[in-house]
Amino acid sequence: MYTLHGEHVEVPDFKQLYPKSLDEFVEDHDLKYEIVDSVFNRTLPKGTIIDQDPAPGATVKKGRTIYLTLNASLNQKVSMPNLVNLSLRQAASKLETYGLKVGNLRYIEGLPPVIQQLYNGGEIKPGTIITKDSEIDLVLGRGSNTGLIPVPDLFGMTITEARVELEGRKLKFGNRLPDATGADTLTARIYMQSPPYKKSEGLYAGAEIDVWLTGKEEILEAERLKNDTIE
Repeated sequence: MYTLHGEHVEVPDFKQLYPKSLDEFVEDHDLKYEIVDSVFNRTLPKGTIIDQDPAPGATVKKGRTIYLTLNASLNQKVSMPNLVNLSLRQAASKLETYGLKVGNLRYIEGLPPVIQQLYNGGEIKPGTIITKDSEIDLVLGRGSNTGLIPVPDLFGMTITEARVELEGRKLKFGNRLPDATGADTLTARIYMQSPPYKKSEGLYAGAEIDVWLTGKEEILEAERLKNDTIE
């Protein structure tokens, strides 16, 4: 009698129930409940139960407490980051980190990168509290054809040599990716770049170039032969 041996019930499905109906619901099933967590899931009905432990169909003793997770009624809020002067790639990555999304892109006269950040048609200042998953529209400078800088050929250069070349053209490094040889990045040489040499109309001042590094001569030679074949 003390252990309620043989007195078991099957756990019902609490999902999509509202808290106001839980007392009556558990009474009908000889169970208890406790809401232990609250999360936000935009795809499920707000203010309802979205998870439970034990799961529906489990067999438990009468009077057992079922632990429930509630879907929050209010959308989560986040602080708007500052995207001005970031590249489009950097801005998109930062928005994702904050739980926000890139909306519409608009290009105007002026130099890249991001010139303005907009929300619901108006400018939004950094630090403004907005709803998570909101879309942020970006205004970017498109520059002019006369302001394009030819993409330099960095093939075979060390990082130090390439830095001098880029700084002279008002360009910057993006990602610097070593291969699996474990070569010292100061002595390794560039065997690939993005955007590639001679395959772009040009870049604007401040644009970034990604480079791939290797310490193996055979990788450099293979890439050199491939480039010669394409040309």
